[in-house]
Amino acid sequence: MDKKEKIMQSAIRLFSEKGYFSTSVQEIANDCRMSKGSLYNFFDSKEELLIQVIEHNHKKILQQAVNVNLDSSLSPKERLIQKIVVQFDGFRENKDFMIMLRKALPPDNPRIPLLMKRIRATMMNWYKDCLIEAYGKKVELYIWDLALMFQGALREYTYLAVHENKDIDFQSAARFVVERFDAMIHHTRDLEPVLTSREMGEYEAFEADLEPESPEEQIDQLLEELQEKIKNVSMREGARQEAILAIQSLQKEIHENEPRRFLIKSLLLYLAEIEECKPLVHRVEAVFKTLQTK
Repeated sequence: MDKKEKIMQSAIRLFSEKGYFSTSVQEIANDCRMSKGSLYNFFDSKEELLIQVIEHNHKKILQQAVNVNLDSSLSPKERLIQKIVVQFDGFRENKDFMIMLRKALPPDNPRIPLLMKRIRATMMNWYKDCLIEAYGKKVELYIWDLALMFQGALREYTYLAVHENKDIDFQSAARFVVERFDAMIHHTRDLEPVLTSREMGEYEAFEADLEPESPEEQIDQLLEELQEKIKNVSMREGARQEAILAIQSLQKEIHENEPRRFLIKSLLLYLAEIEECKPLVHRVEAVFKTLQTK
């Protein structure tokens, strides 16, 4: 992790714990073990740091969603379910960031509302594309109404898991929501949409500047995140070093010309025993399956 990333991660944690206004630049610098002056080499002000944190982490979460490249043998509905599970896991992995968004939004900077609207438009378009991919032409007339309702349902589950620490089984939640929408979509008849291109033209004009990464790039990124997670988990130092060695062995094996599946599976099972690492491990498993189908 480079210095700029380290500053942003410290800011996320401190902003989520104490709030934006109660956190000083000096505290962030102390947390990063650098001088306040050094921090200002990367960010002009605390407010600029906040804005870049929001942009960086939103792009990171969205990239995880865009990267979902699931087994083509799955049904369209099953692929939709698994995409939502990956997104849920991404939100849970970025829990501090999600909490920060509710605590650290200065009201007097005009860039903040514009940034949040762009984030909202990005996610609405992603849900719209996911629903069209799963259901095709039958949802096109009502797509913006469905995308809005879909986003709302998923947002509430995310809120319970992230902000109220409810033990939500995201696989079950994603399946429940998609099954309910499946029934609704197949029984929608003779209704006029509320939201059309006239109301949603601003959203339709928005294009996210993201391209899917290759499965190999996705795995490398996930394993880097996993190693950072291990460094911050409360555990015996000996166990920590063993887990880091397991990640390094996993990365090496995955990049072999003929990776040994039994060894990769064993290493993933070992890492999944660390509760805080389960979401990331499951995402590595999902991406690795796409490599096996090549």
